[in-house]
Amino acid sequence: MEVHSRHLGPQLQHQVFVNFRGEELRCGFVSHLVEALQRHGINVFIDSLERKGEDLINLFARIEESTIALVIFSERYTESIWCLDELLKIKQRADQGFLKVIPIFFNVEPVTVKQLRGAFGDQFRDREWEYRCDKPRTDRWKEALSSVSCKAGLAFDKRSSDESKFVRIILKEVEKELQLQVNPVVIPFPGTRRDISSLGGKGMHIRGSTQEPVDLSRESFLVHDNSSFSNQISVFSKAYMDIEHQNNYLRAQLLELSERLQSLNSIIEMSLNFR
Repeated sequence: MEVHSRHLGPQLQHQVFVNFRGEELRCGFVSHLVEALQRHGINVFIDSLERKGEDLINLFARIEESTIALVIFSERYTESIWCLDELLKIKQRADQGFLKVIPIFFNVEPVTVKQLRGAFGDQFRDREWEYRCDKPRTDRWKEALSSVSCKAGLAFDKRSSDESKFVRIILKEVEKELQLQVNPVVIPFPGTRRDISSLGGKGMHIRGSTQEPVDLSRESFLVHDNSSFSNQISVFSKAYMDIEHQNNYLRAQLLELSERLQSLNSIIEMSLNFR
């Protein structure tokens, strides 16, 4: 399937890759999301578009063809090793700078994903036991879940949210990112003033966008993500602690030398007095 964007010009074969788990999502929320993206001329790929009989490893090739990945975390996400393996590939491409990842927390909290809580975590531990002979792989799964869940994303709570409005929020975020890829902008240095606007919705929000929002929705509100700043602070703090440790070591050496010099002066003074 190939649909070219009317606004952004020809793009890669698949601009957006959707990573998710569950038939209830496929037949509901994901189908509405895919339809909305296609209606706005955005190429999108989900696994149901893969030809029957093809090896699922081809999904990794589709990830490489994409410039954006929507990772939809739901309670059943960690049931699927394919979701987790796709997540590894998504993280790898994102770390290389080839892919923008937008996590979507669908009826799960970000902290549930990051800290593997509740049923989400229990299912992951089942996968860990199932693949206990391949610990490096399960460790990479855990690292990818933690890393991606810390990125700027969107959260949805069906108890207090409208799904159709949430689809529109995602659509606007994807369009904004695609526009940035076509016309990149200079991101201000951390510390530049940013406005955080409360627009009055419940259950739906943008978590930690590192770029200014573009009229997302009156039902959403922006929460600035401090994760990148925290990482920088951690790096500088570690460097400071290393320097402070070296200073303490040098101070101890200086104190020891001073004591030795004082002792030597005392010995010299005593020897002079005996003459």
